Amino acid sequence: MAQQVKKQNKIISFVKRNFALLVIVGCMVAIVAIVIAETNQKQASTLPDVIIGGGGITNSSPDIPGGGDTIVDNEPVTFDLPLAEYTIAMDYTEGDEFVYSSTLNEWTTHRGIDFVATNGKDVKAVADGTVESVSFDDEHGTKIVIDHGDGLKSIYASLAENPKVKKGDKVKKGDVIGQASDVGYLEFKHGPHVHFEMTKDGKHVCPKQYLNIK
Repeated sequence: MAQQVKKQNKIISFVKRNFALLVIVGCMVAIVAIVIAETNQKQASTLPDVIIGGGGITNSSPDIPGGGDTIVDNEPVTFDLPLAEYTIAMDYTEGDEFVYSSTLNEWTTHRGIDFVATNGKDVKAVADGTVESVSFDDEHGTKIVIDHGDGLKSIYASLAENPKVKKGDKVKKGDVIGQASDVGYLEFKHGPHVHFEMTKDGKHVCPKQYLNIK
């Protein structure tokens, strides 16, 4: 017991005699830790940037495996109009809003935009995507659905009976997919046109959110 007390007294005596030195050593240790942390942060900040390029976000560094080629994520889809020249016969309606249909001679909801054009006018894909379906019926004429990814789809109806694409085809923005016509009897009084719709996660959305319509 007496030896333990002597050891404790020696330790206390040592701390008292060298207090200033111990404080200096503690400060130096703290400074070294701060310098190491800042160095690590600077090294992290000099890692290669990620840039947006055609078709996706691409790693810009050739020093990292796959650098310059590795797609990290898809960039946002951009959209063009399905027709180069047009007038709008019937506009999109929200909720319970109604618009008059001259063909049906009644007020009705309308979940698309009818772009009127000359007969046989080329109808183009509004963005890159994959053709999900191509169908034909007397009410809508030829109908084409293109999946653009991220839950977005574009739908083209009242097209002529000779579509230029088939199910599974990959299309680029501006590719011709069909021609405007008046074969669908639900809207034949508009004359040749394309009935255009867009959906997001299975729900109709106003195409004007995506298309630059003047």
